[in-house]
Amino acid sequence: MRIVVTDTTRIKPAPAEPSKDDENGRGLLLVEALAHDWGSTLVRGGKRMWAELRGDGMP
Repeated sequence: MRIVVTDTTRIKPAPAEPSKDDENGRGLLLVEALAHDWGSTLVRGGKRMWAELRGDGMP
């Protein structure tokens, strides 16, 4: 399965290194852990993020 989302920023996403007390910054870490593959593409007006998940439950 491929999940695609878009937003209006053109900042290239990168996984953060949150401390144990941080309440934010884990989204891409979760995507990276669960997805078979993920990435982003700059598009007119922002960027498109995508993640591919395998049907067998394995990253």
